[in-house]
Amino acid sequence: MPKISVITPAHNGAEFLRQAVESVLNQSFRDFEYFIVDDGSTDETPRIIAEYAARDPRIRTVRRERASGDPTIPKNIALSLSNSPYICFLDQDDFCHPEKFTILNDGLDHNPGWVAAFHDVQLTDADGTPRAGSYLSNADFLRRSSSYLREMDEHWYDCGDNFYIFMSLHYAAIHTVSVMLARERLLNDPVSFRAHYRGSDDTDLWLRVGAQGPIGYVDRTLAFYRQHNGNLSRNQLAMTWNAVELHEANYLIARHKLDTRERTQYRRKIAAYQHTLGYMLYKAGRFDEA
Repeated sequence: MPKISVITPAHNGAEFLRQAVESVLNQSFRDFEYFIVDDGSTDETPRIIAEYAARDPRIRTVRRERASGDPTIPKNIALSLSNSPYICFLDQDDFCHPEKFTILNDGLDHNPGWVAAFHDVQLTDADGTPRAGSYLSNADFLRRSSSYLREMDEHWYDCGDNFYIFMSLHYAAIHTVSVMLARERLLNDPVSFRAHYRGSDDTDLWLRVGAQGPIGYVDRTLAFYRQHNGNLSRNQLAMTWNAVELHEANYLIARHKLDTRERTQYRRKIAAYQHTLGYMLYKAGRFDEA
């Protein structure tokens, strides 16, 4: 059984897919299986996937003849087929540092209490040129989360049992391209993306993971998130509605771990989402719902 399962959902991704796949195949850590799920592509994506699969037996492919229109579906298909104890994800237009798997694998191996480990992400232009800052440094992550972290060595931090509180009150911090999940340590809530929270399905999963145990963070940029016009655009009203529902559901779990001040802070966060949703519904002419 391979140590790591890597999952890439692909739909009409020919422009950037080669760099994504090669960044996986060029990892210093070699013991992995790589699922690429073609979600009904009509461009050169199927040919590119077939080309790489013929060259490397670690690549396992799935082809959907019709596009699902929902990225949770190809990811969940791959999750149902994977067998490895560790899981990570890479979107078709992003790419990885060659030491990513080695570093996260070692972090999880050396800390058996962690349910996941994650790193920072470099934002880039469409051509791969790095932008200023990074995903977490731009959010002032280390300072804002300092009371939840315990500094270790080699850039590692133990996020501790209470990091789930930070994730709920502030932001999840984990990016889809940044995390490695320890599947066998997440038996209380198995790894899956819930389509009900489309647009917030990744945040839903990270909160569900964080609720199950400590997480490790390595303060290094080990993946690259490409910003371009082809990034998946979603209906902002639907995303805001999903965010309200997501945090209402998470509040029912989190409230037992929060003190009175924290519960008030979380309710205010949810109220801010509700306020935004109401205004968006009003602007859309949906007055009764607003």
